[in-house]
Amino acid sequence: MFLRRDVRAEVVRDPRILGMEIGGFSRCLKLLQSLKCREAIKERIFVEGLVRASFEVKLRVDCLCGHGLIRRDALKVLWKEPRLMTYDLEDIEKKIEILLHRMKYGIDCLHEVPEYLGVNFENQIVPRYNVIEYLNGKGAIGFEVRLKDLIKPTRHRFYNLYVKPYPECEKIYGRFSGKLEIKRNHPAGLWKLFKPQKFTQTGKDVKNMKAFMGSLV
Repeated sequence: MFLRRDVRAEVVRDPRILGMEIGGFSRCLKLLQSLKCREAIKERIFVEGLVRASFEVKLRVDCLCGHGLIRRDALKVLWKEPRLMTYDLEDIEKKIEILLHRMKYGIDCLHEVPEYLGVNFENQIVPRYNVIEYLNGKGAIGFEVRLKDLIKPTRHRFYNLYVKPYPECEKIYGRFSGKLEIKRNHPAGLWKLFKPQKFTQTGKDVKNMKAFMGSLV
């Protein structure tokens, strides 16, 4: 399963590997072998080899379990959000601390919305939460905004739901408010250059077409 030299090199690099419980490596390996994600993410996960990738899984599982998730759910979070294996533990810890202590969500929310740990903190989480926090403060929202309501909507949908109806939120949402226009693949009017030229259809053309179609019957 693992090459002896690879294991030896990783033990020398990080002796904590020797502290893994029996079966720990096999669970981590099974998760890695079943990943379904973009090749670019897989390449980043396995860039330092299979042994190191398995140990990085173990470190993140321990991190999630340390905040209250059971091991099975922690493994599911990692499987659903493989980008976590490419992020520093410090960044993951920071997101969890803010989730629990500032945003006041429970750790179990991660089982339902693992994307929270995968999206950009400064560009997505902070602007959205600031908007929701402001609207809750003024009593503008008459329902509980769950974590999935905060994270899963597209940028355009979140803007239409929580920013557009309240002009004062434009400033809170910041620079992301001005980037919601639909981007076109070509400049306006360029499609005309690719539009096929029209030719007037004569009676002779129609007769020839009918004759051709008749020959196919």
